[in-house]
Amino acid sequence: MLSKLSFISLNTFYFTRFIINLVVFLCLLLCVFNSAFAQTKIILGTTKDTKGSPVEGVSVILPNIGKGVSNSNGGFTIEYPAAKGFPKKVNVEKEGYSLVDYEMTRNGLNIQLREVNRTLKGQVFAQRNAPLAGAEVIWKGVNYEKSVRADAVGNFYMEIPNDKSVSASSKFIINGKSVNGKFFSYDAKKNEVKIVLSGDLANPVLKEKKPKEDKTKKEETKTEIPDTTATEQERINLEKVVNDLELQKSLLAEQGYKIRDQMEKIANQLNGSNVTPQEKSRLRRELEALANKLIENETAFEAAQAETRKLMDKIRGLLYEKDSITTAFTEKIEEVEKEKEMARLQMIIAGVVALLLLVVAGGAYFFSRKINKQNEDLEKSNHDLNQAKGELETKIDEIQQLNKEVTTKNQKITDSIRYAQTIQEAILPQHIEFEKGFADHFILYSPKDMVSGDFYWMANHYTTEGQKTVVAAIDCTGHGVPGAFMSMIGNTLLNEIVNQEKIFDTSQILTRLNEGVKKSLQQNDLSNDDGMDVCICTIHFNSDETAQVQFTGAKRPLYYFQNSFLQTLKGDTKSIGGRDRKNKPFTTQDLYLMKGDILYLMTDGFSDQQNSDNKKFGTTKLLEFLEKRATLPLSVQREELYDELKTYSWGVEQRDDITILGLKI
Repeated sequence: MLSKLSFISLNTFYFTRFIINLVVFLCLLLCVFNSAFAQTKIILGTTKDTKGSPVEGVSVILPNIGKGVSNSNGGFTIEYPAAKGFPKKVNVEKEGYSLVDYEMTRNGLNIQLREVNRTLKGQVFAQRNAPLAGAEVIWKGVNYEKSVRADAVGNFYMEIPNDKSVSASSKFIINGKSVNGKFFSYDAKKNEVKIVLSGDLANPVLKEKKPKEDKTKKEETKTEIPDTTATEQERINLEKVVNDLELQKSLLAEQGYKIRDQMEKIANQLNGSNVTPQEKSRLRRELEALANKLIENETAFEAAQAETRKLMDKIRGLLYEKDSITTAFTEKIEEVEKEKEMARLQMIIAGVVALLLLVVAGGAYFFSRKINKQNEDLEKSNHDLNQAKGELETKIDEIQQLNKEVTTKNQKITDSIRYAQTIQEAILPQHIEFEKGFADHFILYSPKDMVSGDFYWMANHYTTEGQKTVVAAIDCTGHGVPGAFMSMIGNTLLNEIVNQEKIFDTSQILTRLNEGVKKSLQQNDLSNDDGMDVCICTIHFNSDETAQVQFTGAKRPLYYFQNSFLQTLKGDTKSIGGRDRKNKPFTTQDLYLMKGDILYLMTDGFSDQQNSDNKKFGTTKLLEFLEKRATLPLSVQREELYDELKTYSWGVEQRDDITILGLKI
């Protein structure tokens, strides 16, 4: 059978070489054609909230790359030139939402958002055009109440949850007086409310001017250059009007200062002891006239301010319209050029293909007789190939069955690890325990795998000497499942030593922990060097809001921020567990902290994280980063740490488990 196949191959050698050369030529032609148009990349992604629900209308911005907007399913698409490279940062814009996290996976860019508060803007009027200064404003909604105080011209700003809005059933209380829907108007688009205490909403102050509809229609042309001269002239005219309004506002503000100064002088004269009743009456009339004049001045100032805002909005609209027209024209020109290029390439390809088809037809006729003879020989060989095919299919079925068994076992293992992750998360201290002992705190906990070799531990105890809090950050040998087993052993031993035996001395705690790990792992009998690196503190809170801190470290230091500097206490060179031939004892170090000082306990995962150049973040850089931000709220510190980690390790797998605790006295 091999001799027959060799004979067939020899006869078809020249024909096969001709076909291969033809196919190579066509492939090269198609590659040239595709390279002219396939110069863009596409990024797909989704936007979801913390509950996993899609968020619509989110503007996703990749700096120097491009922008996309999510649809009703939370999906978005960003197309950008390949020459711009790979995006390194993500920004989002969506009213009522802020960015929590983002991750680039095989399925695309996954973005997580959370809802934030909105600002309700409003103004209170006593009557007609008279703003009510300094009024106490209380808004009562459904299961919600909020109060603020208005400024000198009745304006107020109120922070409300994103899911709350003013409705017909809402109620406002102004200086103790209840105001129903008849006396206030609400603009849902601008989230603004206007309240008048006397009269109704026919008050001219509350009326909104409706812009006239532009009924002119723009004629569309294919490649004609649009005329934007009129739009540009209108923008220049509007800018002149805005400048005049700004000058008018400055004059009104200066006039208001002068009126207040005169009112203050008259008030001082009224308080004088040598003023006659007639003189007091005259001064009161002047004071009342000045007050009315001040109200008119403030009203005119607010009107000028509102007119300025409207004109600025119109200017922005004109600029946007100009940019839109220019962009549309440019896109149209590019589209026409692409169509011309496409038509030219299609004509060239059609001619080449037609010529090649003629050549192929001639060659096919020439070789058809030889191919018919070769087919007879191939049919004889086909029987043998079918037998081999049957045997191969049998082997494939066996492999597929084995693959199913492996998949099932892998799923069971994954489910077990997920359950272990749930157990490990359950033993970690809750945030409420930290709130009992500290004014503020943050926890940055990022396992490398589903389960972690890092864990943190805390216990609050109330003794006759006062409150004592024991807190620790522990880095076990390895990560993943082996590290998780070690963390369970460490957590159990710490509970026994501190919570049951009431041992608070940090050196004794680590001594007992070291003995317990060696006993649990039988390290005195077996060649097992697994262990833990620990940073542990016992904090004794005093009645004068100060604290005494006792620290012991097993190959881990303690960092603390005091007197505007980040300082370090080095731990012992001895670890927990493993073989210790020198058998050195653990030592303690004491600190005296004031209110506002901060403790930082951490493992080495953050400082050991590498970037795309295989360069570690480093302890020095981490400490400088913390020192610059130590005065910020701890929640902000955590967010900036997390963002820095994401930016530094973009496109690189996490190297180790990461744990950082920030605790403010």
